[in-house]
Amino acid sequence: MTTLAPSTAALSIETVRAPDGCLGYLVVDEDSRTALAIDPRLDQVDRFVELLAARDARLGYAVDTHTHADHLSGVRRLAQRTGATVLAHAASKLRTPARRVAGGDSVSLGATTVKVLDAPGHTPDSLALLVDGHLFTGDALFAGGAGRTDFMGGSASDLFDTLRTFAALPDATVVHPGHDYVGRPVTTIGEEKAHNPLVREQDRAALVARLSGAGTPPPNMAAILRHNLSEADAATVAPRELDALRALTPPPLLLDVRMPLEFESERIDAALNVPLDQLDARIDEVPEETEVVVVCRTGVRATIAAEALGRAGRRARVLEGGVQAWRRAGLPLREGRKRLPVDRQVQLIAGSMVVTGVALGTLVNPWFLALSAFFGAGLTFAGATGTCGLAMVLMKMPWNRPVDPSPATAGAVCAAGGGQPAACAAPPTCAAPTSPER
Repeated sequence: MTTLAPSTAALSIETVRAPDGCLGYLVVDEDSRTALAIDPRLDQVDRFVELLAARDARLGYAVDTHTHADHLSGVRRLAQRTGATVLAHAASKLRTPARRVAGGDSVSLGATTVKVLDAPGHTPDSLALLVDGHLFTGDALFAGGAGRTDFMGGSASDLFDTLRTFAALPDATVVHPGHDYVGRPVTTIGEEKAHNPLVREQDRAALVARLSGAGTPPPNMAAILRHNLSEADAATVAPRELDALRALTPPPLLLDVRMPLEFESERIDAALNVPLDQLDARIDEVPEETEVVVVCRTGVRATIAAEALGRAGRRARVLEGGVQAWRRAGLPLREGRKRLPVDRQVQLIAGSMVVTGVALGTLVNPWFLALSAFFGAGLTFAGATGTCGLAMVLMKMPWNRPVDPSPATAGAVCAAGGGQPAACAAPPTCAAPTSPER
C-alpha cells in the first residue's frame, strides 16, 4: 500500500507500507524528477519501480537507514534495476560498493538538499535524513516510541544522544519513521517531545535502565543479516525465463518453500514442497548437481532459502516475484483446494468474539465483557511472544489439513518476509519498550 504525504511545491513523498507495519519512502524532487528511495524492502522493489514510472522520475539514490534485521533489503536490487547509487553509512558493514555518508554530509536531488544525520542507538550504522522539513528516522524514532537497542551493537546511551539531536529540530519537523506500530505513520518532532516517553526522558541513566534487557530476536535474523550485508545475494530468474528452462532436459528442480496449505492451494506443476522452516533438516532432498529454482509467494522466503542452499553447496536461483509474478505473467498454475488462510480465520474468530462480548456486555450483562477481554488478551499475548494459540488450534482442524498430510509437511511456521499471519506474527521486533517493564 502506498500513501502520498503532504508535500512542498518542489517535493513529494510517497509512503510504501508493508502488512507488518514496515514503512519505505520514495522522495521525489518535482522540478528535476529525481528521486530517493528510503528503506525499500526486497518484496517492494516492483512497487518502487512502478511509482517511479508513474511519476516519470529517475531514481538517483537508494538507501537503508540501517542494517535491517527483520526484513530483506531491496536497496541493491532496486539500484541494479534503475541505475541508482547506493548510499550507506560509513559505519555500515555492507560488502558491496556504495557511496559512504555520515552526519554532516549531504546529497542533492536536483535543487533539493538531503542532509544526513548520525542516528546511532538502534544499530551503530543508523542514519536519519532531513529533507526540506521532513525527517526520515528509520528505527531511531517511531510515533510514541523508538527502536530497540539490545542487538547488533545497539546502545541505549547512543540512542539518548540521537533523541536529543532530534528534539533540537523545529517542532514542525515532520517525522517519517521506519515502522508504524500505533496506526500513525506520520508524526512531528513537537508531538513526540510532548507525548513520547522516550523523547521526554531527560536523564541518560534512566533511559538506559528503561531499555535494559534483551527481547526476542526477529525470525530468521541471521539469514536476513547475511543478505542485507550482501554476504550472499541470490540470483534471480524471471517467470518467462523459468517457463523456457522447464522445457530443457533435464529441467531445473522447482523447490517451493511455502507452507503446505499455500502449496496445496496453487502451485507450479512438478514443484517439490519443502517449507522454509524444514529446509535445513531436509537439505538432502535437494540434489547437489541439479540446478534449483526456489519459489515462494513473493520471492522473499525463496531468497532466504536460496542463500541457505548456496552455503550447503547447492546451485539455486529465485523465481523473481514468486508465484504472484508467475500468475501475472499468465503462466499456468495447478489449483487445488481453496481455503480461507489461517490468519484470516484467526482475525474473523477473534474479531467476532470481541464484538459479541461488547454487544452482550452492553445489552445483557457486563460480565460478558470478559469475553472481549479474553480474546483481546490472547491477541496481546500472541504479539508479545510470537506464539498464536488460536492459530495452532485452527491448523489442526480437519478443514485446514493438507489433503495428504505427512510428518514432513504438517505444521505451521511464521516465516519472516513471507506474509506471516497478523495474529501470530512476531511482536514488534524493532520496537523498544516505552515503559520500564519488558
